[in-house]
Amino acid sequence: MKRVNNRCVQCGTEMKSSVENYHYDESGLDGVTLENITIHRCPSCGESEASIPRTAQLLRALAESTAKKKARLTPKEIRFLRTFLGYSSADFARKVGVSLPTVSRWEREDAPLGMKSTAEKLLRIMVLADDAMRSYQLEEMASEEPASTPLRLHATRVGWAA
Repeated sequence: MKRVNNRCVQCGTEMKSSVENYHYDESGLDGVTLENITIHRCPSCGESEASIPRTAQLLRALAESTAKKKARLTPKEIRFLRTFLGYSSADFARKVGVSLPTVSRWEREDAPLGMKSTAEKLLRIMVLADDAMRSYQLEEMASEEPASTPLRLHATRVGWAA
């Protein structure tokens, strides 16, 4: 809920502010702490809220850090990266060429099956090359039969172009 004039939206009391470290549970990931975040608390009813600046950049930094980690992805991390990319479970399943139940198993905490190494690498690459991946139609490529494609290249002042 948003504050109006630094007043608590629950009871109307003046909020008190402090700068603290904040456990960012809203990300859906475990162990994310944001440093030096302004927290507004109501001394009367206990309502609190964090002022988190530049959330789009924060989510990008979280996604890139997660995609670059050395350990295998956890189910929560797989779900976070998929939603960061803007895919529903069904869209993501189509994009990577698996069934919807497979994506569901990858993201389940109670019975994690774990992504196959190739699918996990693809997810990480999709995050790290987000803009380039969006313009490349993976599902169209996967549905076509293998075939050679003739290429014609010509030299330009800065390199080669097809």
